[in-house]
Amino acid sequence: MEEEEEEVLAGVSAEDKNRRPPAKGASEPAHPETTPPGKRVENKMRVPVRYCMLGSRDSARNPHTLVEVTSFAAINKFQPFNVAISSNVLFLLDFHSHLTRSEIVGYLGGRWDINSQMLTVLRAFPCRSRLGDADTAATMEEEIYQSLLLRGLSLVGWYHSHPHSPALPSLQDIDVQMDYQLRLQGSSNGFQPCLALLCSPYYSGNPGLESKISPFWVMPPPEQRPSDYGIPMDVEMAYVQDSFLTNDIIHEMMLLVEFYKGAPDLVRFQESWSQEHTYLDKLKVSLASRMPKDQGLCHVLEQVYSILKQGS
Repeated sequence: MEEEEEEVLAGVSAEDKNRRPPAKGASEPAHPETTPPGKRVENKMRVPVRYCMLGSRDSARNPHTLVEVTSFAAINKFQPFNVAISSNVLFLLDFHSHLTRSEIVGYLGGRWDINSQMLTVLRAFPCRSRLGDADTAATMEEEIYQSLLLRGLSLVGWYHSHPHSPALPSLQDIDVQMDYQLRLQGSSNGFQPCLALLCSPYYSGNPGLESKISPFWVMPPPEQRPSDYGIPMDVEMAYVQDSFLTNDIIHEMMLLVEFYKGAPDLVRFQESWSQEHTYLDKLKVSLASRMPKDQGLCHVLEQVYSILKQGS
């Protein structure tokens, strides 16, 4: 599957540029989910629609329209694969999503066991690149591909954020996910799943301070309606708490902090998120729900938090 994995990694530059935050000083208009520095992120009222209301594809429809996911039980089908996800994956994804007011993107590494039909997601690989910076994007994707090889992992999916909207896929997300599923499938006849994760760190409708992280997978439209959109399906996952935070997770966190340092869309963590909590408080509470069993590296995390507080 190596050729297919390289294609998917390379495909983000060409097909998924809208996910990347604007480059510093770039002339492109800001994404709808980008907020001026110093202003609290608020819900922009991207009201989700039900899939059954979409009908056939319409070029006039806003590609950022959010769509409610459908459960497999609701259509009398079984989920075609099982998923187990590492707490460290969700930890790093959540941290990445909290850093910026712009959308972020990254990849998921893991393993697919065809016998047990189990997809195990073991590692998140954040993309530290900006829209308009094709050279950095290409370098980043090559670095991720080499990291996958080094760890003996396969590319099993991707993630991105909706900073202040619900963790539901947009029409654009659905099309991108469908394309990724086909790319990972390649020319083989065997089934190879591809998982998408959406993170909503600052949506005001989230209960409590924790981010909402939602998986989805796309079912092709019915054969008799080939011009319809793919169907976004909710995916059940088993959560596996890691024993400890690995050094490479801490290293990735520091690289992300350095990447967003001084950026206009960097979240100002010392400012108030609510009457009771700062943005840093919110980040800590959200990450606490995804901590490993052994929290021996808490002192290192406190150093990271201190840097965030000073640097924003």
